[in-house]
Amino acid sequence: MKYYLIPLISYIAFSLLNLVNHNSDQLKVSKLAKNKLFSFFLFLMTFCCSAPIPVKAQSLWRETRVNNYYMEYSSIRQGKVEPLMVIRRSTLFSNQEVNDFAYSDLGDRWLRKGRFDIYPQINIITGLNGGHVYGSEGYVDTAPSVFMKSSYKIPPVGKYGIIFWMSFEKHSFISTNDVSTLTFDFDSNKEIGYYQHPEKNKNWTEYDIGDGGILLYYPSGEVALEKSNPIWGPGYTGQLLFSNKTPSFTFINIHHRFSDRWVFSYFHGGLNSALRDSTYSFLTGDEEMKVKLPLIKKYIVAHRLDFYPRKSIRVGVGESVIYGARNVELAYLLPVLPYWSIQHDLSDSDNLQWFADVDFVKKGLGRIYGAFYMDEWDLMNTFNREKHHNWFAYQAGISYHLPVLKTWDSLFRAEYTHLTPYVYVHKNEVNTFNHHKHYLGFWSGPNSDNVFISIEGKPAKNLWFQLYLQQTRRGEVNDSTVEKQYTGEHIDFLYHSYPGDPECKTILGFTGEFRISTFAKVDFDMFYLDWKQKKDTNNDDRYHDEKWDMIIKVTVGF
Repeated sequence: MKYYLIPLISYIAFSLLNLVNHNSDQLKVSKLAKNKLFSFFLFLMTFCCSAPIPVKAQSLWRETRVNNYYMEYSSIRQGKVEPLMVIRRSTLFSNQEVNDFAYSDLGDRWLRKGRFDIYPQINIITGLNGGHVYGSEGYVDTAPSVFMKSSYKIPPVGKYGIIFWMSFEKHSFISTNDVSTLTFDFDSNKEIGYYQHPEKNKNWTEYDIGDGGILLYYPSGEVALEKSNPIWGPGYTGQLLFSNKTPSFTFINIHHRFSDRWVFSYFHGGLNSALRDSTYSFLTGDEEMKVKLPLIKKYIVAHRLDFYPRKSIRVGVGESVIYGARNVELAYLLPVLPYWSIQHDLSDSDNLQWFADVDFVKKGLGRIYGAFYMDEWDLMNTFNREKHHNWFAYQAGISYHLPVLKTWDSLFRAEYTHLTPYVYVHKNEVNTFNHHKHYLGFWSGPNSDNVFISIEGKPAKNLWFQLYLQQTRRGEVNDSTVEKQYTGEHIDFLYHSYPGDPECKTILGFTGEFRISTFAKVDFDMFYLDWKQKKDTNNDDRYHDEKWDMIIKVTVGF
């Protein structure tokens, strides 16, 4: 009850002040203090500022393999489809037991008492033989970071809350060789937006990542303004629609539960088109400065409706649109309108997608899921192989609770993802399904497929591990294939212009997380890589890359 003493004392104090002022002409009190409405308003404000956030929003949850394991195993154990497995963000708060922070008792006493919490950490990441960084050999990435959160409860008690949060990481990436382009090509790791080389040192790269948001919770959902990554879809290795592959971007998000069976989600965000607006070229005559011209505006909007006929079953459908080269379109700010019709009203110049996904969980046994993504549909020629205009992708997966390793809470996992050569691209470059030149959906991009198999579990309370095998194939997508798809010409799956088989990357690995204590943990990934028809960084030649490698990440928190 201590949280309610401050507003109660404030209200009584101002009431007494008004009473004394009413009986004394000598005591001078401002008109504002004499106003009873002001006293009541102060009561509400101090009430809000002194009460904690509801329990359901206490744990930080980030997009990692180990966190997804905890979430999925909990869903299978309870026999309920976990909504966060399908609709989440790369950084969010939930009622899960696992907290992503490394923290110390001393830090709890100094930095996390009351409504304002600060979590400082330092992360050191090393790839012994280049890891998954494109073109790199050995490297060390040092990244001090800080996470800050302030939470409040809004009356009535227990039903409304607001969170202000901020996350910042400062990376210093040092490699043994020239890393002119810092990217994770043909890999699911999160990409980096802006980076620079101090004093033109190509072996040393500096970059930072800043995310944050304001979230308003209410009994049936939440409204948020955030810079993060929306993640929509049931996939494990990546999602067909929105994944954690691209750098984060800013968006307005609405998540509302109409009932126990119906849930509605919507967001509208701004993307980096990576296209300079030449209409501003008159501002400078310096050719080098033209790379600093403003970007052409680009936006993403999406909504979906999920139906839960039972707690163990979920079916979701929705639409998304990429549009740009203009200001925010008012029609797309209306969450409930059908975008298929809106983009027709707007001259059919935007890039529209449809999607559907499904989840089924059997208590104590496992989970089956699937997703379907369509970029365009030619109804009349749906089954005409030579003339169809159907651009789609699909994904199917299964997780099975292994009975032989029940004490380890073990899961067997298998997933297959298939993307035709037509998805994610567009004849108008500003409408391409990407952000910072990286696809918003599945990381392997169009004209590819991916197979993933793993066994994972927890042999000890502080240890999670995963033994996995992944094989990914990729064909080519270029100006010629894009032109063909818009003229109705058929493009073979895994089409490529170079001789031999298509590009293929196979990884056999062992990864895990070991929590040494509450303030320190180690993540590791030891793997064998066999990459056939890999493209040379200096020319268009293809070669065979084969190596053993290990990535180690040490996290220490205060």
